[in-house]
Amino acid sequence: MESTRNFQTNGDIPLKKIYTSDDVADIDYERDVGASGEPPYTRGLYPEMYRNRPWSIRQFTGHGTPEETNEWFKYEYEHGETGFSVAFDVPTESGIDSDDPRADADVGVGGVACDSVKDLEVIFDGLPIDKVSTSLVAGTLSTCQITAMYFALAEKRGISPKEIRGTGGTDMISDQVCMHHMDQIPPQHQLKLCVDLTEWSCKYAPRWLSVNFDSYNHRESGVTAAQELAFLFINLIGYTEEALKRGNVTIDELAPCYAYNMALDMDFFEEIAKLRAARRMLYKILKERFGAKDPRSWRFRVHVQTAGSTHTLQQPLNNVVRVAYEVMAAALGGAQSVHANSYDEAVCLPTEESLLLALRTQQVAQLETNVTNVVDPLGGSYYVEWLTNEVEKGAWQYLEKIEQAGGLVKIIESGWAYNEFTKAMVGHQKRIESGERKIVGINCFVGKTEPFPGKIFRPNPRAGEIQAEKLRELRQERDNQQAQNALDQVRRDTEAGNNVMPAVMEAAKAYCTIGEMCSIWRDIYGIWRLPVVR
Repeated sequence: MESTRNFQTNGDIPLKKIYTSDDVADIDYERDVGASGEPPYTRGLYPEMYRNRPWSIRQFTGHGTPEETNEWFKYEYEHGETGFSVAFDVPTESGIDSDDPRADADVGVGGVACDSVKDLEVIFDGLPIDKVSTSLVAGTLSTCQITAMYFALAEKRGISPKEIRGTGGTDMISDQVCMHHMDQIPPQHQLKLCVDLTEWSCKYAPRWLSVNFDSYNHRESGVTAAQELAFLFINLIGYTEEALKRGNVTIDELAPCYAYNMALDMDFFEEIAKLRAARRMLYKILKERFGAKDPRSWRFRVHVQTAGSTHTLQQPLNNVVRVAYEVMAAALGGAQSVHANSYDEAVCLPTEESLLLALRTQQVAQLETNVTNVVDPLGGSYYVEWLTNEVEKGAWQYLEKIEQAGGLVKIIESGWAYNEFTKAMVGHQKRIESGERKIVGINCFVGKTEPFPGKIFRPNPRAGEIQAEKLRELRQERDNQQAQNALDQVRRDTEAGNNVMPAVMEAAKAYCTIGEMCSIWRDIYGIWRLPVVR
């Protein structure tokens, strides 16, 4: 008997029971799929993909004081991590110093506290930043300072910024809508500062991917795979249009400085199709819309993180299985680097044991499953090729809707994006409550409540006190006249509309703090409050 149930992906794409060549009859192989390493990059960015080098294992790490985070990075590096990714706390991402009353109990809780270059020196003490790339996942208001501090650290070690590899974090939708950090400046001025960093990096740090368009938090808000792609690419379009209208960089200088960060959810084939569609969409946007001619501009270099929203407090060991499936989807989708969440994500920051298991999950996938032996092994599947087309089609349609709503800055300023995420979250929760979307341990196979089966990590309760004392010492030991002169230059360049990065670099070297620099921008631009639309 044929099933009467309606089958669809988590992104609401209706599914048939079987797919045949008829479903992909309109695909032109050279135009739509192609070989790996060749446009439109559907099958992967590089000809050999993981046969030459497996994806980077880049765990997102940070908590407490810089000293504690340094110990964690050393532990991860010794156990096989191949890239560093720094999680900063909310005050740092918001551009607020640890001794600021607004920081209160948030110092070192959800990430590491970092107030000045002195803290970055501690975080990376004894670590080979000249050999391993680093991702600095800061908020948009603090990303110029964090990046400048990292380059100042490199120069102090005798490493030229031209040699430093890594990425910054400057996604405005993620920062101003999904997380909405404390006391942010208006979106149009936030965009100006982010593009300043990109322009500067193109000239002085060409191996640094200064913009990391980050749709991870978009997806965690409940949007579909297609919507995630559309929000990701409206960021790309908004930043690119702002940079090109200045006339200081060309598209082929700009686009190679871009990186991308996405979530990997539980719909296995839809997530693989999403990554394949993303590469094709980026190629079309940069080549056809912006006229990029350099193949380096067309490449969708993506880091993915397994979705924290798929983890459950109930039956938490099930999360080990979820992470493994999501890592495999990332591999089959062709990601360049991967963060595997720890199974205790729904409870706390990782413990040593859960972190090691997350590292080993990726290493088992790379070394034991043979998934790295063949490029895009699902390419040519009737279902996967059809689904890739469907996800891409939905993303283009939603991207058009976003542009009709006004584009990047407008959808943030008006509250339109916030409203879309709110609707997505409510819809997602209703599906779980109704049982339409099955979550083992939540709405099916629910057992009796058991105590958490492992250790619970608790952040250092003295992190705020420790960082405040370090800031007092910093302001006593540094050359305060040099620091004030540097801050005055940041103010003058901001008021004149100049690129602020040269002044920010000097301020970082003078041991000015993130909060001191952000206070200047708040004073000049004012504080912006997110409108809530119903």
